[in-house]
Amino acid sequence: EKQMEFPSSPFGCPLLLTADSMLRVFDEKSKVFASEYSENFQSSLEKFLRHDMLELNYVKSYFLTTEDSKEALCSVLNDEMPEELCGCEVVVQANQYFVGDWLKKLWDCLRNDPIFCHHLPFILENWALLLTEENELYSLKSSLLPLISVLRSESTYPQYSAVIEVLKRLGMPFLNQAVVEADQECVKGKCPHITSCHETLLNLVHLHTKIDISFKQGDPSLDTLIGYLSEIHFRSCEGHQSVTRIRQLPFFEDVNGQLTALGDKKTFVWPYNVDDSGHDRWMKTENVIFLKMQGSWKKLVSSPSDLRVEELSSEDVYVKFIFPHFKLLSKEERYKQLQHIRDILFSPIKARSGMRGESSATNFVNALKNLPCIEGDDAILRPVSDFCNPDDMVFKAFPHYFRRLPSDFLKDEWNIYLWKELFSEIGLKMFPTEEDLLMLCRDVAGGKVNDLKAISSLLLDTILKRQRLTPKFSNHFLSKVSEIPFVLTTDLSHLTWVLPAAPPSKYISIDGEQFALTKLHGAATTYHSSLLWTVRPIVRLHVSCEGDVLDAMGIVEPNTNDVIQNIKNISCSRFANMKLFDTFPDS
Repeated sequence: EKQMEFPSSPFGCPLLLTADSMLRVFDEKSKVFASEYSENFQSSLEKFLRHDMLELNYVKSYFLTTEDSKEALCSVLNDEMPEELCGCEVVVQANQYFVGDWLKKLWDCLRNDPIFCHHLPFILENWALLLTEENELYSLKSSLLPLISVLRSESTYPQYSAVIEVLKRLGMPFLNQAVVEADQECVKGKCPHITSCHETLLNLVHLHTKIDISFKQGDPSLDTLIGYLSEIHFRSCEGHQSVTRIRQLPFFEDVNGQLTALGDKKTFVWPYNVDDSGHDRWMKTENVIFLKMQGSWKKLVSSPSDLRVEELSSEDVYVKFIFPHFKLLSKEERYKQLQHIRDILFSPIKARSGMRGESSATNFVNALKNLPCIEGDDAILRPVSDFCNPDDMVFKAFPHYFRRLPSDFLKDEWNIYLWKELFSEIGLKMFPTEEDLLMLCRDVAGGKVNDLKAISSLLLDTILKRQRLTPKFSNHFLSKVSEIPFVLTTDLSHLTWVLPAAPPSKYISIDGEQFALTKLHGAATTYHSSLLWTVRPIVRLHVSCEGDVLDAMGIVEPNTNDVIQNIKNISCSRFANMKLFDTFPDS
């Protein structure tokens, strides 16, 4: 008999009894699993050693190990796992078989079998096996991961119980630890923990992307959540990422009282003393967000800059945002804004303008001066400088030349006073200029006015009164205006018996009424009328003037030649008598 040598290894021998009760040849290239959990994998029993064979003493290298088992494990799981579990997120239906005992048994294997436990990160990356309390399944590839409320190795966190309830109401998935062992390194290393506000915040962002989180105004749940997230130190390096994340959530109360997400939009805090009339119009154009001064952000951080939110002065808001879009506002909104500037802002800002370090105040005043803010009768917006003092009589007499403020600004005397106080600082035309008066005097001289007598006197009185004020009209202006025949004088043309009578510069007939006009240069005042009335035009001045003003306008004083000539003119009359010498009245 030929003697057989006992084999040194089982490879090549039909000694492998697999879990499907088949005796197979040991193959070094097709090793099988020596696992207590073969019953979990009914579709791959041929790849597992029969359960009762595990009681024998065997060399572990004859079977798959953690180092060489990945390919075989993939094959087993591909055969065994339901197709639905290959996604990142699975909503489980109540009648799906893999919800109950099957999943619990699988997790027993994943938790306790050395090979499956070793490959657990790979398994959880590729199959949705993380069961939540809401019966959803997630893989580690999902952006939204189940939140761990507490580990078995830890005590509970009563301080987080309220925020956990809020998160659950929002739809945040929580890991079902009755099935999934959260203490597994790959699970607790990947799934966020309630004690980590940074991780929870990131999960909230992913949840918002999925289901669009929203809160109602005044919802105490938001305060609970904000209080929890305020534990984040937003100024740290980790906090810098958290700032980007929290700006994506609708947790911030804007100036409209709406809860909104900030995203990448430029964000500012709305100053206390800025009127919000019409703000919704220009904010859409600018694509910016203004937060309420006492909004939810104050519960998150002490300074808005921690959330990349800027603080602006009231004048900066007007100069950068409101003024450039003033035309978008309605007429009523523009009026409210100007009224707010008048009553609240202008005086303190004006006091600071021009000071060192107060460029924003200076910019505000300059911008307001140039701002087209008042709508005239032609429905065109114009700056204040295009309008005139509503109380000035000259402006009233020539409405076709000067724009009057709209009636909204002229409701009563007190209202007019307040608007004048503001508008006079930003360009309102308070008095006619020298050029204006020269133009108007020429109109009178040409008979282009209706009430010539009243307007002639008005212009002359205005010129003389201005010389009492500062600044006065220039001597150059006085010289030019004195050459225009716009002043009423006594018409002596009917006194043909007094020869030669001093003629005025011109005669004008309006609606059958004749007016005698003269220029101031070379005329005499009524004070000297009895000495000069047949020699010089006589003008009546209702405003007393200094001698230098009269000199600048060329109004003459009596001289010997003129007085003698006046006597001759009267003496040559065939009606000459002593009474005629003071015929011209001086009052």
